[in-house]
Amino acid sequence: MQKLQGGLSGRLTLITAPAGYGKTTLIRQWLATNPVAAIALLALTDRDGDQARFFGRLGEALRTSVPRFDASAFTPFDTGNNAAPVDIAEALSCSLAGVEQPVVLVIDDFQYLDANPLILETFNHLLDSPPANLHLLLASRTEPDLRMSQLRLQQQLTELTMEDLRFNATETRKLCSALDQPEVSQNTLDSLLRLTEGWVTGLRLALLAARRNGKEALENFAGHQPDVMAYFGDIVLRGLPDSLRGLCLQSALFDRINGPLCDQVLRHSGSAVVLEELARQQLFLMPMEHEAGWYRFHPLLRSFLQTRLEREAPELLPELHSRAADSFLKMGDLHQALKHAQANGQQLLLANVLEAAFTAWAREGHFSGILFWEYRLQGNPILLRTAIAVPLICSLILSGRFDQAATMLEIFRRRNSGEVSADHHRVLVRFLALYLELFQNDTRFISRDDYDDLVQHSRHYDIYPLCLCMAAYHHLQHARPARALDYARQGQEALKQTGHHFMADYAGLIIALCHRSLGRPGQATRVVEQAYSTMAPHGANRILRSTAMVVALYDQNRLAEAASLCNDLLPKLNKTSAIEVIATVYLTHARCLFASGQTDKATHFLAKLEHILEPARNQRFLSHLLAERLRQTWLGKGRERAEILAQRSGLARKLQTGEWDQPQGYTEQRERQGLATVYWLRAAGRPSTAARILRVLAMELRETGLVSRALVIDTNRHLCEHANDQDSRQTVNNLIHDYGLHNLTRNLFDEAPGFGSLLSAATGQGLELPENYLALYGTLLAERTAANPAPATQLTAREQTIYGLLLEGLNNRQISEQTGNTLSTIKWHLKNIYAKLGVSNRTEAVLLAPAKDRRKHDA
Repeated sequence: MQKLQGGLSGRLTLITAPAGYGKTTLIRQWLATNPVAAIALLALTDRDGDQARFFGRLGEALRTSVPRFDASAFTPFDTGNNAAPVDIAEALSCSLAGVEQPVVLVIDDFQYLDANPLILETFNHLLDSPPANLHLLLASRTEPDLRMSQLRLQQQLTELTMEDLRFNATETRKLCSALDQPEVSQNTLDSLLRLTEGWVTGLRLALLAARRNGKEALENFAGHQPDVMAYFGDIVLRGLPDSLRGLCLQSALFDRINGPLCDQVLRHSGSAVVLEELARQQLFLMPMEHEAGWYRFHPLLRSFLQTRLEREAPELLPELHSRAADSFLKMGDLHQALKHAQANGQQLLLANVLEAAFTAWAREGHFSGILFWEYRLQGNPILLRTAIAVPLICSLILSGRFDQAATMLEIFRRRNSGEVSADHHRVLVRFLALYLELFQNDTRFISRDDYDDLVQHSRHYDIYPLCLCMAAYHHLQHARPARALDYARQGQEALKQTGHHFMADYAGLIIALCHRSLGRPGQATRVVEQAYSTMAPHGANRILRSTAMVVALYDQNRLAEAASLCNDLLPKLNKTSAIEVIATVYLTHARCLFASGQTDKATHFLAKLEHILEPARNQRFLSHLLAERLRQTWLGKGRERAEILAQRSGLARKLQTGEWDQPQGYTEQRERQGLATVYWLRAAGRPSTAARILRVLAMELRETGLVSRALVIDTNRHLCEHANDQDSRQTVNNLIHDYGLHNLTRNLFDEAPGFGSLLSAATGQGLELPENYLALYGTLLAERTAANPAPATQLTAREQTIYGLLLEGLNNRQISEQTGNTLSTIKWHLKNIYAKLGVSNRTEAVLLAPAKDRRKHDA
């Protein structure tokens, strides 16, 4: 304990010892005495050698345990297969930069990472240049392949080995007392210490055996692995009735056990009571932490019991694995079900369980599980079974593995094993081909006209609800939101009825986007908020609903809440996430960062999004990224930087070659590129050229029904064509008349830079805005300073009332209570009043009033 505490002054503490030496117990006892540092504890399993899984779990452990850990700097995209170890280490360091207290990162069973050189090299870079507040504590059965010689020379490494963990005589005597064996003689203890060499598990098992079978059980004790396990196993098994002996042997097949599982698989009865009693005796079962009623064997003893079962009753193993697969499948533990199905050795059983697992995972959006077993079973022909191949190909597409998906799709197209009819097979192939085109070649996808035809042909098959959803997406991207809304509503209902929960939520997201595009932000928000408030605490569909909620919060100018939800989502997004979700969360988060003054971080975040989008060359969202980059560059870094970006991205060349001379068919990509060009031209002081492009875009949008996009284009055009604010009130009145005040949301303020000033000028010219609108967006209206003092008669009726209350001597809170307006709204009105009066504060406003009006204030 003292050595661990002293090690905090260095970068790394390393505990290495074989199994059973008490590494985990020591760590947990020490952590309980260390209240100062933030502790992130990660206990590894054999599945954590996978890079994506390990870094995902690491980020989640830090996010939940370390206050102010920046999850946005350490996402699955920062740690993916293409990331260099030095970049992953740098991302982890950046994520800890804002943490003020010391951080201890504890990783137990580090040996499971030995086979992954990239993870090990990441830790090497982290140790070469760690954050000042980070200390690593690693526990491993073997010494990891880390560069530790320099750390030893610099006295930055504290090492504990099995020599430090061996029990001495005093500690062994305490162990005897703890295990109700205080009468063991000193000679026996000395013998045990000599035989076990202080190995605590050997000591403990020997004493437990003595407690169960008498002190004579110690006479033949060998003391070394694996002898001690064989010895202890023999002692324990010999003392059990045949039924319990069978339960112990057979249940060793499971990673973890509980009563119902043993009853079902082992054909036992009353197993829960038996397991509880065996665990209470501390013989060989250990309760699972945080899982009441579940137990596990000590790993060494489990290995012995499995070997004994294989030797004594090999004929039982296939049947036990088959029953176990069935039981775990019913419990919903699909990984365990597949593990036992594979161990059974029968292809038919594995295929049936795999089909059930892939179907369940696809319906819930757990595509990583599908990809894990695709890798584990690669080359196995059962992957081409129809009910397995369809969700697998979809998962490959979603993860961006387009070449592999295309190859498998071609094999699947040529092979129809007769599981479904020839027509059904043709519909499935057609669906998968269009699905691949959607994600791989987004711009060509939206020019296709055969989605309605696919819907009609799939009507009698189980793929029909998915086809409805894909057709909805097609029509939305083809600028037909009303038609898309109809398909999405049909699709969502059909998906719910068939249990496709993930895709039902995807259809819900399309429905919200359709309402937003049609100029119904309030209805979109209601749909989103209702879905968000009823979602389950876990599950992939939570990501979809949360993403929609991010947009709703952003539109309402609730940026702090939107940013917080983005931070929650970022660690959960990975290569299997829908590209719309990834782009939406990253772009919105970048806007929130920019709005809060964190311009460099916003720029960095946009660069991360480019890194995600570039490999697939998703032109639609790359155009979104370009527009946002140019907007932020213009507003934050000025004309010169905007010029450089416009030249580098090819916008200047396209302008010169006549790209915007004539209207073309509307596409989302073209509209965003046009908007990016407008930002560049406005930054360059060329508003007339920008206005010409905006008129072209407006013509392209005219027949689409995309109200929200037409509003953005129209507002930018007004800002380019009417630089002065003499007719601001009329301009805004026209926008409200054409599009509705409810569409003048935060998105418009951002995508039409200068709209805040325009709206502020309009209020200065007498435009009155509703209180509920000002409560949401009043802070976005630019402050205005009048060139000359304006008479009080120019104040609106509401402003006259507030000014009168001010002159009566009421403070802001009293005025708020008197008028029934929020305090923030009163402050906004006062700011406008001061601007119209040509004053800068309350005192000047009072002095400006006639003496008779300010008497009460003076009094």
